Amino acid sequence: MLSHFCKLKLFLGLLVAIGVALAGMDTVRAADHGDTPLLKSLMRHDTRLAGSFAFVRDGNLVIAVTSNPAILPAITESKFRFPTDVEFRIAIDNNSKVRFNDPEDLAKFGGTIVQPNKIKEDIFFKITFNDDNEPKLRSNRPELVFSAMLFTGLRDDPFIRKPRIGRNIAAIVLELPLATILNGQPTLLVWATAKAAGINGPFQDLAGRALRSMFPENDLMNTLHPRKHFQNLGVPPDVIIFDTSLPAAFPNGRELTNDVVDLVGDPRVLANDGPPFPKKNDVPFLDVFPYLAPPQEP
Repeated sequence: MLSHFCKLKLFLGLLVAIGVALAGMDTVRAADHGDTPLLKSLMRHDTRLAGSFAFVRDGNLVIAVTSNPAILPAITESKFRFPTDVEFRIAIDNNSKVRFNDPEDLAKFGGTIVQPNKIKEDIFFKITFNDDNEPKLRSNRPELVFSAMLFTGLRDDPFIRKPRIGRNIAAIVLELPLATILNGQPTLLVWATAKAAGINGPFQDLAGRALRSMFPENDLMNTLHPRKHFQNLGVPPDVIIFDTSLPAAFPNGRELTNDVVDLVGDPRVLANDGPPFPKKNDVPFLDVFPYLAPPQEP
């Protein structure tokens, strides 16, 4: 008979094999909001971040963060609930210097962060939810909470990609006066994180520049602070670089209308879409807050 130790080894080996198989499935599915294998294995889709946007409207900075790409089409606005054990955080570095004279970095990342190992949250907002699905907004700059507009709820998924046509997403949209955010320079670094209680690590998912951390080779980026992307992995940090003196146009910030799938052009995404490739969202965006389109009806 097998010893307990041998049985344990066999069981662990089986788990590894299953994990490899599932990882292979994710690779085939490509970047359909498909990062964070840990959260998927734990069925914590409500903690998975799907995308982040940063743009300016009428002198206000707008940051939109989407999550939970596994929401079923049958879920309506009245039925949808955010998780009560997850802290969503929006972070802004308004101090880091960025160079814009490297054509390759400019085209790929929106610029070159001069000291990537010193990125920090000069400003952050924390969003949590109670049992009644009511959001609580907190910040290390409390005065900003009073000037902010916050939307949380179900919206049409703004990811311009065929598999997301007709799908909804959980959205957090924050709008506040740009002048209160800037600090002697027009350039901001923006990213978002999600942390579920009871799961080890500072957070379980990170959303920065669109698509970068969504591929299997970049899975580690999702659990590391952006400054550690360079320190530990030797890669440019996965953050949105946004020179607010210029119009938001990916990779400078990210507008809702930016077709990042075509702009990034990764064959793994394009192959999974198949022609014809959508060039705009399946429903129009709004001209007023919260800007994302209303949710799709079942």
